[in-house]
Amino acid sequence: MIANVRARYSNGVLVPLEPLDLEEGEEVVVLIKHAPLLGNSPESMLDMFERLRMSVPPDTWDNLPADLARNKKHYLYGFPKDAD
Repeated sequence: MIANVRARYSNGVLVPLEPLDLEEGEEVVVLIKHAPLLGNSPESMLDMFERLRMSVPPDTWDNLPADLARNKKHYLYGFPKDAD
């Protein structure tokens, strides 16, 4: 079973914020992902896009091909470029 479960760290213990479908004593593997934006006020789509845009180095945007949208299959998978 794979599940994403929100939890709160309290007094040295991770406490799930929702019920878990686990047997008592069952062992699991926990992947920790700090999620400050999962609080009561979720990030807006505009804020998310801005955060993602800012995570890309500025010179990378200048080096993108001008026909990237039209020829995405060429750049992603090696298909022949579409004619102009």
